[in-house]
Amino acid sequence: MVRNTQLSGHPLILLAETVSTNSDALELSRGGAPSGTVVIARSQTGGRGRLGKTWLSPADSGLYFSMLMRPSLDPADLPKITLAAGVALCRAVSRFSHSGPMIKWPNDLLVDGKKCGGILTESEFGKDPQPLVVLGIGLNVSTPPAAFPEELQGKVTSLEAHSRKPICRTTLLQGILSAIDTIMARMEAGDFAGILEEWRSFDATVGRRLTWVTTGRQAITGVSLGPDNEGRLHIKDDLGRIHEVLSGDIRLQSA
Repeated sequence: MVRNTQLSGHPLILLAETVSTNSDALELSRGGAPSGTVVIARSQTGGRGRLGKTWLSPADSGLYFSMLMRPSLDPADLPKITLAAGVALCRAVSRFSHSGPMIKWPNDLLVDGKKCGGILTESEFGKDPQPLVVLGIGLNVSTPPAAFPEELQGKVTSLEAHSRKPICRTTLLQGILSAIDTIMARMEAGDFAGILEEWRSFDATVGRRLTWVTTGRQAITGVSLGPDNEGRLHIKDDLGRIHEVLSGDIRLQSA
């Protein structure tokens, strides 16, 4: 079942079930779908996360959506969209949670120290001078603890577990879309410095011990120094060496 409508000025494509809304949005963009189009599904069978991970997407208990963008940004600035989206997500979610949301660099939304949401940004370059960007967001809204596999028990949470009342997913989605629109306008106006300053107020890693598993599977343990002015994370290891993180897996150690 596919249904087309609009929400907060965005063309909205609603799917009962799909493999991945990011894949759907990429395919739609190649067919000329307009910037701002949002694909949302009740459930995903192959939701994608960063570094090839999967995103659990049970029906009717979360938000699983992707927004198609063609931002007026230099290609080198596209990775910053993930950080900007994190700020937008924290802004929107904070209205519904009595526990302040935080971000584990670069893309995990934490509530009360547990993972509640994630961001996956993918880009393509074609004949159009503006790059194509798909911003995907998965958010556990009312997912019951029993729905998560055993290895995730105690590590993940849902937004309603930190809310004083049930959450309307449509209202939450409207708030997130509005926050994304606002933050992307600031990005295109050249205000990443201001966005990064706000991001730092949500930083769940700064000053914490963590282990960075590089793409080559090397493990480096140290203390997070937070992101630099370009949004790249820096870690100081136990020998005092500073490492710049461009990719790989960040694992927080117990506080």
